[in-house]
Amino acid sequence: MMAAAPRVVVIGADEGVRIARAARLADHYGVPRLPAADLLIRRQPLPADGYVVDGAPQLLDRMAGTGGLLPALAFADLVVLLHGAEWSGADEACRVLRYYEARGVLAAFPPHAPDGDLVVAIDAALRGRLADPPERPGRP
Repeated sequence: MMAAAPRVVVIGADEGVRIARAARLADHYGVPRLPAADLLIRRQPLPADGYVVDGAPQLLDRMAGTGGLLPALAFADLVVLLHGAEWSGADEACRVLRYYEARGVLAAFPPHAPDGDLVVAIDAALRGRLADPPERPGRP
């Protein structure tokens, strides 16, 4: 069985760190990196073979407030929140983060965490997407 390509959203940190991390993850999985701003402006179709979207939490929150999340963002396998040492959680407490947290797809990492740590989390999210649903009780 061919492994599914991830649908990942990378948010937080400063722009340079976030873009570099998103680019490395996209390269690792062989999928395109799509800036969230471009998705807003161009409304381009999403690649069926996975993607890594990067954007600021505030931008994504504004998108959520005006008409809901774009499909690329709503159906992400994992949302990687890169937070600095000064991050308390309260300053980033916006609708989009609460949405992802409620879905159980939000994973927070320090901005300079090893790429391998993020890859392990993304791979686990993909295994969750690919897993067969559990058998119903009472069925053979």
